[in-house]
Amino acid sequence: MNDNLLQFKEKTTHGTPLSPLAKYHTDISDLLPFYPIHWHEEMEILKVQSGQGTFCIEGKWYNAAQGDIIILTPFVMHSINRDGNHDMSLDAIVFNLRLLETGGADVCTLKYFAPILNSKQVAPAIIRTTDEIYHAFDQSITAILMGNEKEDGFELQVKANLYWIFYHLYSRRLVKATVNLPEDKRYYSIKQVLEYIRANYMNEITLAQLAKLCGYSEYYLMKLFKKFCGITCVDYINNYRLNIAGQLLLSTEDDVSSIAYQVGYNNISYFNRQFKDQYGMTPKQFRSQRLAQVSEQTA
Repeated sequence: MNDNLLQFKEKTTHGTPLSPLAKYHTDISDLLPFYPIHWHEEMEILKVQSGQGTFCIEGKWYNAAQGDIIILTPFVMHSINRDGNHDMSLDAIVFNLRLLETGGADVCTLKYFAPILNSKQVAPAIIRTTDEIYHAFDQSITAILMGNEKEDGFELQVKANLYWIFYHLYSRRLVKATVNLPEDKRYYSIKQVLEYIRANYMNEITLAQLAKLCGYSEYYLMKLFKKFCGITCVDYINNYRLNIAGQLLLSTEDDVSSIAYQVGYNNISYFNRQFKDQYGMTPKQFRSQRLAQVSEQTA
């Protein structure tokens, strides 16, 4: 893993040696139409609880519907996206494989966890409700999601079910050797561009800058970016900025013009138009509507 990319990876720590995971709930809707492409050292398993959406995983696109399970191995680039006007509700389990290690020269660790941590092997990206193997995985995932953290032995239950998930992955021969994408210059270049955007979205970003970063012509970069990410580079930059803007509207009291400047827009009218195209409402309407929903939920 290139040192230049490590500084941009997601820095949240998930879980502890006693309880090696964190659980999250996410709703993909008009208020959060996509979760930008990112990566992390932890493994992530998501279950679609309702609705439908799309996932971009290592440049490949997958449609997912209620009940489907998405498995993301460490260091995999991925994004979560709205599918047209359809909303999607997700529960996620995020855990660090290193926290499942028993220490020392553990044979199981070397045989089953190390190849995934080292990106030599990869699990299936999606398990659908119609797959024969589905219920074996769903049983363990549901047990983790529904587990009571205050119950004695909760941590043992979590680890037991994580081990069961890996047992099913290997016993059913679902884990495969990876195509060595991290060493592919094209893949590395797109990852480099994505991380550059993530670190510099508040500044002016041009195609010329990005092309120079990875040593390609602007035309070839645009073609390659569209192939790996499914949208143009310019659209991705705008979408990323608007995603951050939506978060700032809900988490701060900054006025709209200030937020526009913070996310890299120098033209307020253009920002307002882009925001309305993305969210279907103006920034002020977005803030008031979302805050009203939160107020109703907490009343």
